Amino acid sequence: MRSLADFIHINERHNGTREAVVDSKRRYTHDQLSHRAWAIARGLLALGVRPGEHVGVLACNGVFSAETFLGTVAAGAVYVPYNWRWATAELVHGINDSQARVVLVDDECRDAFAKARDSGELAHVRAVVHEGDEFEGMLGDDSPLDLHVDLESIACMLYTGGTTGFSKGVELSHRAILSNALNEIVDCRIGQAHDDRGLIVVPMFHSAALLCWFLPHYVTGAASVFMRRFDEDEFGWLVERERITNFFLIPNMIRRLHRAGVLHRDGVRRQVRAIHSGGGTLRMPDKEAVREAMPDTDLYFRYGLTEAGPMVTRLQPRDVFRPEVDGSIGKEYFLAEVELRGADDRQVPVGEVGELCVRGPGLMRGYFNRPEATAEALRGGWLHTGDLAVRDEEGFIYFRDRAKDMVKSGGENVYSAEIEQLLYTHPAVMEAVVVGVPSEEWDEEVRAVVSVRPGQRVGEDDLKTFLRGSLAGYKVPKRIAFLAPEEMPINPSGKILKSEVRRIVGW
Repeated sequence: MRSLADFIHINERHNGTREAVVDSKRRYTHDQLSHRAWAIARGLLALGVRPGEHVGVLACNGVFSAETFLGTVAAGAVYVPYNWRWATAELVHGINDSQARVVLVDDECRDAFAKARDSGELAHVRAVVHEGDEFEGMLGDDSPLDLHVDLESIACMLYTGGTTGFSKGVELSHRAILSNALNEIVDCRIGQAHDDRGLIVVPMFHSAALLCWFLPHYVTGAASVFMRRFDEDEFGWLVERERITNFFLIPNMIRRLHRAGVLHRDGVRRQVRAIHSGGGTLRMPDKEAVREAMPDTDLYFRYGLTEAGPMVTRLQPRDVFRPEVDGSIGKEYFLAEVELRGADDRQVPVGEVGELCVRGPGLMRGYFNRPEATAEALRGGWLHTGDLAVRDEEGFIYFRDRAKDMVKSGGENVYSAEIEQLLYTHPAVMEAVVVGVPSEEWDEEVRAVVSVRPGQRVGEDDLKTFLRGSLAGYKVPKRIAFLAPEEMPINPSGKILKSEVRRIVGW
């Protein structure tokens, strides 16, 4: 297997005239992008960056994030993108935790970095290079760089999208990220068509954008088009203008596009061959809405986590509309192996809930400078995800809950995902989250918070009655609160922040 640095040479030789990256300001062919990568690599080496050293990048979606990724790995260094949505204290922590001595900053993130710098708490940074004249002046010779990069060396370190506390840095090798790219190419057909063009909407500091979208398109010589911020009208316009053939969206983005009529636009229906989703719940009403609007478009659903590289399972188009597997996260990717294990770390029988454990070449090396957390997560060579799931007789896997989010009510285990997925089947429900709240009578009681689709009306009693038709009584939420869709707190990964929901509704 080749390293990512090798593909910079391959694309320059074999795909040079094909378009590689596009944003609102620039567009590069693969030949141009290769030469930019080498110039960046030489510039970083001239700054004193050495193989294996971390290079921090604070950038929104765009060509800058892609070219700095490739330039960093071409120098044999480790690409560390920071979350541009972090508060100043979180950004300071991330930069210090990564021990980056060189940080590259795009135009849009100048102010955010300035606040971190002005805190006086940055411990390791000795060079900051801003996009524009400063960055262009850093670049070196753009001739090919033949620095050997070992497959087992770390290519990137991504910070987990944790909902509590500070995030941890996940170290992923060249072998890991290219194994994930292969999974996407084989199982989800990314980059297999000669005219494939992917639209990247989710942030490039997230593994879904960087490793599941940009990377497989890049290594197959296809094109990636970057969208700075999600906006329904701009999304439709970009798809039509840039001849987009596929994209990944979190479920609430798909619901917003459908509500805005974007999926019904002739140009969108004509161009898009595949829609991929994950990072939330996409149930049959959402899927049927996509099929009604775009009957000739394939729909994929996938599950993963950064520590796994990130992808673990996928539900393919041939299964996604089968009623009997609605709610499933699918089956394992080509190179992934999954076992569901009980408290004794042994596999549980079919139909029983167990912790989802993953093994394969895409797994992380570990958490940076956290040996105890690494040892706990990678026990016996398997990644223990902390996610609870069940497998059926056909091998389809169903997510049940985060182990830490399982509600213990009256001595019974209640899986919030089971209730959330059922709520999503109600035609009036747009978003739903289930939490456990301390109770003197039940230890914890089940409660839910719901956002209602525009133009729909539904009350607490209506939803309770709806749930009682499919759930045991102890699983039906004791209380259901309502938030407007724009009030529902959602992190950059598309997950509803349960801690924030509790705070907003006063639970």
